[in-house]
Amino acid sequence: MNLQFSLLQDLTAQYDARKIDPNTVFNLTESSITAYILMHRMFVENCKSFQRNHENANISALIIDLQNKDTEKNMKVLRDYAMHTSIPMSGVKMHTDVNDEANLRQRFHSTLHVKIDADEMDTHELSRQNIERINEWGYELDITEEIKTAWNNLKDFAKKVFKNYLDTYVDENLRKVVISDKKLWQERLIPLKTTGVTYQPKNSIPQDTVFMDYDALAYCVNCMLDE
Repeated sequence: MNLQFSLLQDLTAQYDARKIDPNTVFNLTESSITAYILMHRMFVENCKSFQRNHENANISALIIDLQNKDTEKNMKVLRDYAMHTSIPMSGVKMHTDVNDEANLRQRFHSTLHVKIDADEMDTHELSRQNIERINEWGYELDITEEIKTAWNNLKDFAKKVFKNYLDTYVDENLRKVVISDKKLWQERLIPLKTTGVTYQPKNSIPQDTVFMDYDALAYCVNCMLDE
């Protein structure tokens, strides 16, 4: 998810650096946007599954709050639509600002805007709720702005989820060890994209081993270090 958002943002950065041409940007835009939507919703669904299996994690209210946001409802509709056919994207435009006073590498700054044409969407496979949501868009949806909002919402949601995870499952002594090695984590382990192992739930026997990828581990560690 983090990677997909970064790849989408990187399209215009590569264009500004003259590494790719406009046609390449436009050709990669649709697949990049679709990939982000799918990964975004996959993360939310994984959190819902985690809550069902670990009710004491206390994240159900966080999930409900996220899914009540308009942008998240749009992400769900688009994920459901992408499961059946490609999302009709139109009005792909790129605007480039030029700063004559900046150095060559920072002189150009391009922004990409992509619209989804609601009138071109085939809604036969969608639920009534999804169709009603699409009708609320009017005739189009600015998906690039929608993804930026969705990403910011998800980052905030993820921080709260991982904090609840830490409070519920991670032993206080382990947290103290991580905090005491703050410099090691910040300067070496996190930059090296370290993966890790933790255990859950605490205060129960036997404990389940949980393997954490880099993003999950980095989130958890940063939550501890920010306390």
